[in-house]
Amino acid sequence: MDSRVVLAEVRSGPIDPAAVAALVAQPSAGASVLFVGAVRDHDPHADGEVVGLDYTCHPSAPQRIGEIVAGVLAAAGADVRVATVHRIGQLGVGEVAFVVAVSSAHRRQAFEVCEQVVEQVKQHLPIWKQQFEADGSYRWSGL
Repeated sequence: MDSRVVLAEVRSGPIDPAAVAALVAQPSAGASVLFVGAVRDHDPHADGEVVGLDYTCHPSAPQRIGEIVAGVLAAAGADVRVATVHRIGQLGVGEVAFVVAVSSAHRRQAFEVCEQVVEQVKQHLPIWKQQFEADGSYRWSGL
């Protein structure tokens, strides 16, 4: 894996965004960007209030997340570092589901790489979401 990817992980336990951000700290970094995706209580595809999610993944997901990040970094500068974690399992509203931390010499590059990692992981990581609503119904997405 690309040495600029300091963490690329799919895990079942809680994610500490500050700990993920600390992993990308480097003396050459003039900018650090942190994206934190949390479970929300609503969704455009839900008929009512969302009360929780259950993320499941394909067995290739732990390897695939590193490949996705390395692909984004193929066009980035040498001074960029990335750490990312996506959670699987049952999560309640407000819990952290996805974190991306990026450091770079310049803010524009840090923002751009962070956005690209978020978008590419959301599009290409084989993770599926079962979304539970207050009335007991549920919906799948990402299948």
